[in-house]
Amino acid sequence: MNGLTLGRVFGTEVRAHWTWILILAFIAVVFGMDLSDGSAAAWPPVVAWGSSIATAALVFVSVTAHELAHVKVAGRSGLQLPVVVVQLLGGPYIMEIKPKTAADELRISLAGSVLSLVIACAFGVVAGFLILGPFDTDNAPDWLQAIGFVTFTASAFNLLLCVINLLPGYPLDGARVLHALVWQRTGREDLATAATIRVGRYLGISLIATGMLGVLFVDAFAGLSLVIAGWLVMGSSRILDRRSVLQSLISGLRVSDAEDEDPARVPPQLTLDVFAGEYLTERLGAAALVERGTELLGLIGTVQIRRVPRRSWTRTRTEDAMVSIANVPTLAGDSDLWSALEVLERSGLDALLVSTGGSEGGASVLMSRRSAAKIVHQKAEERQRELIAQGQIKKGRGRGR
Repeated sequence: MNGLTLGRVFGTEVRAHWTWILILAFIAVVFGMDLSDGSAAAWPPVVAWGSSIATAALVFVSVTAHELAHVKVAGRSGLQLPVVVVQLLGGPYIMEIKPKTAADELRISLAGSVLSLVIACAFGVVAGFLILGPFDTDNAPDWLQAIGFVTFTASAFNLLLCVINLLPGYPLDGARVLHALVWQRTGREDLATAATIRVGRYLGISLIATGMLGVLFVDAFAGLSLVIAGWLVMGSSRILDRRSVLQSLISGLRVSDAEDEDPARVPPQLTLDVFAGEYLTERLGAAALVERGTELLGLIGTVQIRRVPRRSWTRTRTEDAMVSIANVPTLAGDSDLWSALEVLERSGLDALLVSTGGSEGGASVLMSRRSAAKIVHQKAEERQRELIAQGQIKKGRGRGR
């Protein structure tokens, strides 16, 4: 994942997405220029730019607190996330949280917006006291006016953060709230997922249509922002739809069903040019075990050799580029395949180890992206044949729903 590591909170590594560099710079510059525009009512540069920087910092802190509220409540439900990447709106990682009950999902999903509302009220009280209280804001010292401005802006932003995140479209929290409510009412997660996808698609279309009208008749920047937001929501709904289809295809399968039947085993002194030419050309998405005799050293695949410049392949050995076997996740053969695919995706590797009771020295069987894709392809063909037999799609069509 992209991002700058900030530390660990509630046992979870917290990272800031790189886009925050642009977002915070934009906020600071826009407010700084507006507050020190040279008019008679403008503040001194130190106060103006100090206020703009403080506002930008509070925006980041507010979003981070919002995301950490999800992490904290998830932890209370026994769900621990290894990494959280803080983004301006919606954290894709929230899709990785797998609550066991609808009630848990509802609590986790609402946690961020509830905290944002509390923060908005707290800043709003301070801003209201400074603006409406005993002070004459027009004649008050610049620093006091600055505090009023910063607290009012922080309150408005947190209120906006709360409201926007409750919209029912991924990656916003409102999608998980809707999912939890439908799940709780129907008792079926699949129906909840289908409803969330459908509502998210309609929301995306509505945002795009509203944004286009805004561009034409109201404000180009605001309208374009809505169009982009709608496009992101629709894109997330499509991703969720594909995930749902994939999950239904492999429902009930185990890791052992997707084992690599013929994992390559290579010596540690083999150079990458030979390895790529002989082992990966016909094995796209595969990986190989690096062994010295009977000793299992590591795992190497496309991901690892791509990190080495091609000009260096002739003098780089597999043991120089491999991932140490101790750092490769290992799953039991009877583990759920869908959960294993999620582990594989998070690992960023080309394969995982599958533990086998009869293998001396531990696990030496692989489940690779290639072998997983093969079983998915087989299940997709079986599903298509079933639909053809039922008359739901015509023979020869590539895809039917």
